[in-house]
Amino acid sequence: MKYATVTISVFLVLAFSCLPVSADEYRQNELIVKFKPVPGSSHVMAAGKENRPVIIAVDNAREALSEMQGRDDVEYVEPNYVIEAEDIPDDWPYDAAEWSALELPDAWDILDRHGPGHRVVVAVIDSGVDAAHPDLQGILTSGYDFANNDEVPEDDAGHGTKVCGIIGALGGNGIGVAGVAWNIDVGIMPLKFMKNNDGKTTGSLSDAVGAIYHAVDNGADIINASWGFYSYSYSLSDAIQYARDHGVMFICSAGNKGQDNDTNDHYPSNYPHENVIAVAAMNSFGELASFSNYGIANVDIAAPGVGICTTDRNGGYSTWSSGTSFATPFVTSVAAMVRYLSPGLGVTDVRSILLGSVIAGEGLDFQNIASGGCVNAYQALLSEAQYDASAKTSAPGTGGTDDNAVVASGEGGGGGGCLIDSGRNSGNPLGLVIIFSLTVLFRMPFMRRSG
Repeated sequence: MKYATVTISVFLVLAFSCLPVSADEYRQNELIVKFKPVPGSSHVMAAGKENRPVIIAVDNAREALSEMQGRDDVEYVEPNYVIEAEDIPDDWPYDAAEWSALELPDAWDILDRHGPGHRVVVAVIDSGVDAAHPDLQGILTSGYDFANNDEVPEDDAGHGTKVCGIIGALGGNGIGVAGVAWNIDVGIMPLKFMKNNDGKTTGSLSDAVGAIYHAVDNGADIINASWGFYSYSYSLSDAIQYARDHGVMFICSAGNKGQDNDTNDHYPSNYPHENVIAVAAMNSFGELASFSNYGIANVDIAAPGVGICTTDRNGGYSTWSSGTSFATPFVTSVAAMVRYLSPGLGVTDVRSILLGSVIAGEGLDFQNIASGGCVNAYQALLSEAQYDASAKTSAPGTGGTDDNAVVASGEGGGGGGCLIDSGRNSGNPLGLVIIFSLTVLFRMPFMRRSG
């Protein structure tokens, strides 16, 4: 159950400078601004050119923010926050596991018996990809590098390549590893917004938002967002709602601080939009990993997140990646399997199938997340097969009414058993920006369909 945000406008200025904000948490010479539509511009909206936020250059972000917040032509203005992929160290002290609770072999059997299905395009909005990796050949589509403004999203950090491998590394080719969705027609669209920055994998909020719009406009069915941050962003909320309105799932990591997201901000996982699925990391003992964020209201499902084997930069492999970043593509992969068989399902349909088919009990302990269980590929495909025919033919953009915007945050990581190919195959939230209205949050239940 999510909570709706009820906003009461009182036109009050909050002092941005009174909250502790580190200089490296947002770009000092840029702001994200959404201007109000000008009179007579309705023909632009009718042509499908939505009024999107823009980046403006400023001399001092803190001062410019204060100056712009009172302008009549501004809908909202916010800092261009820095987003970081929060990886867990490779020597995390857990044994690798087979992750039998996911029932992947049985799911693969269903897919094999079904035969060819609908091609599914997954946009991996991350640090790019090693396009020459032998285990990723033939599955990568045209991408884009928003961090460097070119068409070659080459991965200089490794994070994005790891995520791509968990989703779709080639199976049955006698080398390396196999991705979870290795035996369906999946296309991975690598969209780079993060890059290696003195050993950290970071990117800007504006580039992440631009990548979301690009993914939707260029045919993505699902967006994988293995990152987050801890400050509210209107522009990120707008972009995710745009994805929802176009029938695109948005699957994201819950965060790696071991916190309760119901009482602490973390975004995009805490947005109430019905295309959002927030993923926690589980260990090989059927428990939430000690680093994983949780929350009955704001974290939806668990997936393998400790000791993952996957593809890495320079044609190599990572044998021990951990974090909610790498749990997320497990859920993305199962969502891709469902859409492969039933492309007409809407975002709420897919969400209901995934959360309603989780495995709980039997030694698994996930009482502090919404679904109460971990993702199960086999049960999800059985649920898809039994789903009402009318649901399959519903408009893919349907998703119910979404409530007001929420915020953003950042993480990375890895998780899950090593699918070796054997031939089968920051904790302090950023200070709130000066906003135009005093936002009063009433904790009202926002029920997200769970099956």
